[in-house]
Amino acid sequence: MRRRTPSAVAFGAAAVLVLAATPALGASRTLTLEGWNARAIVFSGDDLVWTEAATVRVDPRRIAGSPPGAVRFDYYRAETSRVRLARGSTRFTGEVETPVSVRTSIAAMDPGVLVPAGDGDFLMVPGSRRFAPPVIHCCDADGVESVVGSDGRADAPVTVAATLAGARVRTVRIGPTGAQVLHESDLAGGAVTETPLAPAVTTAGLVALSPTARTWVDPAARTTLMMQVGAAAPVTLALPGTAVRVWAAPGLAAVAVRRGSRTLVLRVDEGPAPRAVRVWTGARTPRVALGGGTVAVADGRRVLASRRGALRAVALGRRVVDAVGVDGRRVAWVERGLRKGARVGVLRLGRAR
Repeated sequence: MRRRTPSAVAFGAAAVLVLAATPALGASRTLTLEGWNARAIVFSGDDLVWTEAATVRVDPRRIAGSPPGAVRFDYYRAETSRVRLARGSTRFTGEVETPVSVRTSIAAMDPGVLVPAGDGDFLMVPGSRRFAPPVIHCCDADGVESVVGSDGRADAPVTVAATLAGARVRTVRIGPTGAQVLHESDLAGGAVTETPLAPAVTTAGLVALSPTARTWVDPAARTTLMMQVGAAAPVTLALPGTAVRVWAAPGLAAVAVRRGSRTLVLRVDEGPAPRAVRVWTGARTPRVALGGGTVAVADGRRVLASRRGALRAVALGRRVVDAVGVDGRRVAWVERGLRKGARVGVLRLGRAR
């Protein structure tokens, strides 16, 4: 059952827990979002799901009823929303929901990790360099989200990768020394296990999980990619440059490497003998998304995708594309726009060849 009422998770003294309602949509080819905020996008069944992170500035002098002398303050939000897609088409339909919102006054967040769980469900982990954000699943059979993991200690390990394997939530957490710990918990409230992954050391952005594999790079050896499928021994792959980012989805991983003045995106399919195959080359690290066996990239105004081999053009935006998502043939992206002088994000849908 879908949850129609937003809720929030708050961290810090200045938390604000109010969300604006979003109107229903007719069948539409675009969806307009407020601001040029950092976003991550995934497809979850016939829903499109996105997390956005932003700083909110509150000026009490502009709010009726504020106490005299109240001063301006900032708080930080990371929200995950979703909207139904018309089956078999590249159109939005129904109502936009924002079932999960994280508010804090501690430090800024980024969209972090967003994992689809089917039928509009998802796992979200906001990113932060200053504290350990919560791991949140949405939603159960009654439409209620749950905080799978939360640790308020100053030196708490930070979740940098996450996936769902059936009803098991698997996360990689990194402590102060950079050592990885694989944390597993059951959505039904079963036993929690933690497995040290020594001597595997990594950092945020250089490790990713799929339901069946872990892919990572040691910051001290950035020209080597490690992939461990299931309980098999890790496989070592030599890279043609210095790794700057790693991504993963079911059956598939990708790594961006820097070689000279160019950035290469390499596709790595899971299997007993994985290979790193170059699918894209450009001047900078692009936005990358994986899903349904497809790799998608957003570079400036260009959106490209392919199920195998070199990426092909999907669309050319009017302005910079800030986020991209993919699931097989379907591709989604957010490009910057202006509406009556205000910054907006225009969410669009297309198809990969």
